[in-house]
Parts: sequence; C-alpha cells; structure tokens
Amino acid sequence: MSKYSHRSIAVQISQEVIFKKHNLTEVFVKRLSAGSFDDSRSAIKSLCFITIRHYLYLEDIWLSCISKRPKDKMVRVILSQALAEFVHQNKPKHVVVNEAINTAKKLKKNWATGLINSCLRKAVEIESHSPSNLPAQYAHPEWWINQLKLDWPDFWQQILLANNQKPPLWIRSKSSPNPEILLKKHTDIDNAYIIQAQDVTTIDAFKKGTMSVQDASAQLASIIMNPKTGEKILDACAAPGGKTCHLLELNSDIQLDALELYPNRAKKIAENLKRLNLRANIIVADTNNTKDWFKGEKYQKILLDAPCSASGILRRHPDIKYIRQPQDFEKICQDQQKLLNSTAEILAPGGILLYATCSVFKQENSDQIKVFLKSHPNFSEIKLNYGLATNCEFGIQVITGTQDMDGFYYCYLQKSLE
Repeated sequence: MSKYSHRSIAVQISQEVIFKKHNLTEVFVKRLSAGSFDDSRSAIKSLCFITIRHYLYLEDIWLSCISKRPKDKMVRVILSQALAEFVHQNKPKHVVVNEAINTAKKLKKNWATGLINSCLRKAVEIESHSPSNLPAQYAHPEWWINQLKLDWPDFWQQILLANNQKPPLWIRSKSSPNPEILLKKHTDIDNAYIIQAQDVTTIDAFKKGTMSVQDASAQLASIIMNPKTGEKILDACAAPGGKTCHLLELNSDIQLDALELYPNRAKKIAENLKRLNLRANIIVADTNNTKDWFKGEKYQKILLDAPCSASGILRRHPDIKYIRQPQDFEKICQDQQKLLNSTAEILAPGGILLYATCSVFKQENSDQIKVFLKSHPNFSEIKLNYGLATNCEFGIQVITGTQDMDGFYYCYLQKSLE
C-alpha cells in the first residue's frame, strides 16, 4: 500500500481548512505544487471542494449513525469525505466504505477503521436524510444564515443554495466563443459568456488576448464606470486586474492608474495587461497613504472595489464560511470606510466614485454608504437601474445565483462641483 493516495491528501487539505481555518488556495499551493501530483491534482481539488462546500450536511448524515462525534477531527473529515463521494460523485457503496477504511490506514488511524466501517455502512443505506438543523440543511454556519435572513428575507435561501453549487466558468470575450465550448451568453451583459469548465490557458482566444475569466457580475463594474476618452481614472485595490483590463477594453484612450497594496498581486495586473496587450500605470502603494503616491491631479472617476468578506463569491471559495467570523466585520467595515474617505479626497469636483464589493452583507454595502454620505454632504448617490440587480437603500445588489452570477454590490456616487 503506497504512503499517499488522492483521498488521504484531500482529507489533510480539508481538515486544514475546516478546523484550522486555513485559506484553501494557499493550502493547495503548499500541498499540491510537487510534480508527483500532476495526475491526481484535479481529483484532489474536486474532492476537497465538495467536502468543504457540503461539510455540515455530510457530517449531519453520519452523526445520525453514531452515538458520539469522534474527538479526532481527521476521522470526522474521512467520514464526511466518504459521503461526499457517495452523495455528490455517485461512487458505489462498497467503494466508499472500503476506500474510507484504506484512507484511515494511510493516515495512521487504524484504531478508527471499525468505527468508520460501521458508521458508513449505515450511512450509505439512508435513502433520504432529514437535516437536524438549518446549518446542516444549508451547510453554512448558523450566524451566516441568521445574518442573511435579516439582510435578505426574500432571498436568503436562494443565496445559501447558490453558495453550495459548483460555479460556472464565466468569461469576458471580444467575440462569441467557439460553439463547441459555449454554454450560454448573458442576456444583459455584452461579451459575457459561460463556457464548459476547462483550463482556459489552453484556449487560443485566451492566448491571443481576446478572452479573460471574469464573472458576469464583476464585469458590470467597468460597464457602470463607462470610461470616456481622455478621462483620468483610478482603479483602487486593482489586483488581479480584471476590471483594469475591462476598462481599457471599453476605451483604451483613458489615463488609467491601477493601484495595489501588495507587490505580488500587482504582478498579476502586469501579467494580465501584457497578455491582453493593454497599458496602464501600475502603482504599488496603500490607497490610504495618498501622500506616498498621489501626484496632485485629481481623478474624474474612481473605481473602489473594496476588500470585503467575499460572501458573494462563496461558491468559488467555500473555505470562506469557515475562515470568516462575525467579529471580523468591525475591522472590515472600518477599513472600507477609510478607503471611501481616502478616495473621496482625490476625486475631482463633479467626479464619479463607484463603490463595489463582492459581498452580500448589508453592513459592508448599503450601510457603509449611509455612513459615508452622512459625513460627506458633498456627495450624492446616482441611482443605478439594472434588471439583474436588486435595489437597496443605497446602491444595487446582484444576488448570488441570479442568472448564474456571483453576488456583487455597486453604489454610484457623485461629488458636487463645490
């Protein structure tokens, strides 16, 4: 028996995310960078995504077949991962049970093989499981569900269900993709398409710079900005550069500064610009420390895609539901307000500030704008009207799952002429 299998690696990765609250992307890089995983990397990632995405539901199933939850967290993940294969990958019952036992042995959990065997043999015979609580039913933490109920009484279930779906592959393309890979064109957003899941870097259009990966709801940012010839525009918090590039695709005759705090993320902007044969002035600096980078000529338009909880893109990053905690929001909201204040200062009179987040929580969105406008009477909201979005007290919200899109918030603000 070899030391590792794709299942045992997947268990270790999922445990790091669920119980140690590590970032899934970072764990993938750490665990799967070796060439020895070339043949199994895809299978490992798929199993991790399914297990992490549905963990609370899967756990609820096997808990109904056992007298007490095992103290060993790795054993808990082995049980949940086995049921992930059974429920979501349609693996045969005997394979699920036997491979879970083999996984336990590889991970030196021989003492648990009897428990795993007994528990799973009962679990795979359950034809229809009735979840014991809402966190199990929707596979989300209780606080997350309660907050969505408060914020979106008509949409909380849609958001939770969409969060648990495998997301589609949205692209932004200058022309319609090859019919062989095209699944759907967006009805309201030009150049937004869903294509078959694949490695886009192998597609000719991607190599030639006429195609980029970007969710349709994120593409709305540059469309709302509507860049005009000669305008001086700032894309604050710009990495990885999707919106920077989209602005230039809409109008290359603009003066565009792409601002990013982290040098490694700024490199991503440069890479995307190069691939698409576009040009922007990349600035590596803290948006709030304007004295370090701002040259004095104010911007006519600013796109502020603010750091947030990322609750609107949970289906792409299921680890967020374990990493993010209620106490995080105080600092998140403070940071967002600082960014709003800083960008407001460098916006020209009559200029436009588009505030955006990939969150669905109102405290990061409409509530933030309410606070901002109280302290900035020289700003006013210009109402946006898009049928694909829901109107908020301030701004609009793309509800996760609407037209297969991620959750995104936008508010269009104008500074008075003073």
